Amino acid sequence: MNKDAKALVARATRGLRDKGYELLDAQIPIEYASSLPKSDVPKRGASHAKSHLQHNIFWASRSSTLCKCICGTGGDAKKAGGEGGKAEDQFELQPAFPTAAPWRALDTDETPLTRPASSAKRLSFSTLQQPLRGSPIRQGQLWYLSAEDQADPVNFSLYVNGFSFKHEGVEVAISLSPFVLVRNCKFQTGYNATLTDVKIFKISLFAHSACYYFGVRSKDERWAEEERSRWVLDVSRAVRLVTQSLFPPFHISCEPLKRQKGASATKRRLMAGYVVHHEDVSTASVVYLELQAHKEGFAKVVLYENDLCEGVLAEIAVHENAMCSEKIGINCSCFSVEDHQFSTRSLAERKLWLRAISNVRVKLQNGAPDPSEEELASFRASIKDHLLSIRAAIEGPGFIEANGSLPKPRIQMMDPLLQRCHPRRPPPSCRATSVTAVTACPEPGTKSTDPANAAPDNGRLPELQAIQLELKPMPRATARPQDPEMVPKPGEG
Repeated sequence: MNKDAKALVARATRGLRDKGYELLDAQIPIEYASSLPKSDVPKRGASHAKSHLQHNIFWASRSSTLCKCICGTGGDAKKAGGEGGKAEDQFELQPAFPTAAPWRALDTDETPLTRPASSAKRLSFSTLQQPLRGSPIRQGQLWYLSAEDQADPVNFSLYVNGFSFKHEGVEVAISLSPFVLVRNCKFQTGYNATLTDVKIFKISLFAHSACYYFGVRSKDERWAEEERSRWVLDVSRAVRLVTQSLFPPFHISCEPLKRQKGASATKRRLMAGYVVHHEDVSTASVVYLELQAHKEGFAKVVLYENDLCEGVLAEIAVHENAMCSEKIGINCSCFSVEDHQFSTRSLAERKLWLRAISNVRVKLQNGAPDPSEEELASFRASIKDHLLSIRAAIEGPGFIEANGSLPKPRIQMMDPLLQRCHPRRPPPSCRATSVTAVTACPEPGTKSTDPANAAPDNGRLPELQAIQLELKPMPRATARPQDPEMVPKPGEG
């Protein structure tokens, strides 16, 4: 057996596979390669040293011979080339990349795929009165708790971005937003005995102070609990899908900017990334959130328009007693800092934000001095180490880069499941650098003391007032008005 031929075949096969190609056959018979003329085997002296790619090209040129071992046609010129006897079969290769790459381009480094450029303006979305999309992903009968002691059967339909049901001849359609949570509930001990066989759950639109209670009813208690759990999981997944559809692809950053316009403002950055921010009763925006290390007795959570950090939307001062909490719900990724509501791509990402803010608060409570540059670098390194351990759980839409190979999509980018709207800027008097000033903006329906600031919202106040009236939950202790004429109109008290 020709050892040189054996070594070259093995090297060529390995080189082709290293380049991302897979041979159609699992192994080339060495016995056949050993029968090749010795003149076809390149010398291995220093003056004839060639790269792995050149060896691959040499063996690819022997495709008419090697093909006989793979498909059984390479040795017959007439079968391969037709009447003229010209062998046109090529050594068949299948690219293992997501997209095909030219053979001659394999000796150059592929240009890494860069993520889409961030939008110069923040993305704002309407969170109310959205049309339900497509066909229902699940339908079934549930019991709707519409009053203190009343539960009515309804046909419930769950969509990719909301749900609907028909109650007393009225079709109710509710669109989901990132600021919705769903979880199991139970009646208090000694509650109405006629409802003890109903396993209930609630869908809370907590940003709008509205809540819907539904239940599964069955004599088989175990089946009812399992069915309720399935409904809760399905609704929570729909909420999560809506939330993740709003985000651009990004990685959480721990390093300050270097050459960008907003670099000077990010020198004390610990971590930063995109989150969804609840702006008002009908709007949610994707903002770039940054946690800065404490200095002079407080830390900062800064809201930017994008990851270039050029436009500051608000700054939240984080003191040792700052309010920071999470929302309790199945698959809920919402949390709050002071009076600001945020939502992340995943539970792991929310946990990371809360952990980082909590660590800063502990340092403030213990009276720790302002961190030095070396300490800041150590804090960032700790966050990076934690990020590496949970990266797969944190990152949603975007791309991962595969060590010199072509980048592979992690999750295919999807269209937002909420409709875009124009971002609403607070009046100049509200664009201050503290949470007190940010939360002092006029509430919808109140008159502004500055006529210049009141003008842009004049046309929208009736809309916001109507939305607030629509979302105001019915008192649980009062019976429902059965006659439409008995429903109090706005302004009648």
